[in-house]
Amino acid sequence: MRFKSIIAATDFSEMAEEALRQALSLAQQHQARLLLVHVLPPLVTPNPLLDEFVVNQTTLTLRQSLKDSCQAALEERRQKAASQLNLETRLLEGDPTRELVRLAKEERADLLVMGSTGVTGLAETVFGSTAQKMVRKAPCSVLVARPPLDVSES
Repeated sequence: MRFKSIIAATDFSEMAEEALRQALSLAQQHQARLLLVHVLPPLVTPNPLLDEFVVNQTTLTLRQSLKDSCQAALEERRQKAASQLNLETRLLEGDPTRELVRLAKEERADLLVMGSTGVTGLAETVFGSTAQKMVRKAPCSVLVARPPLDVSES
């Protein structure tokens, strides 16, 4: 099989960086288009008194700062890869699983590459479950990247 379009999902964790390294290698081998994507999950503030979610000015300011930081991180990775191949980036917002499935369909991706676990704490749980969901729901093959086995660990 020859991959023509590859999506690499990132949360900027160490495992996501390994997934990007593997996606870059595959894109080079297959002369495939590579799209690096980060999905910002919804950022809302629960209001228990109103039994609804509220988005206030502080939340909006925080969200914009987060978007700017993520866009800069994506751009940094794009520039690093520029000597190897043409890497495109995309910053999406919403449910990570839903957005990655939608993007894979839109882009007619042949492969989605992502890390087996993400950043620590709650985000790790969320991203880890995203990897599991993507294996089941993606319209294309999914490569769940793991770090290289350290010889001293075997």
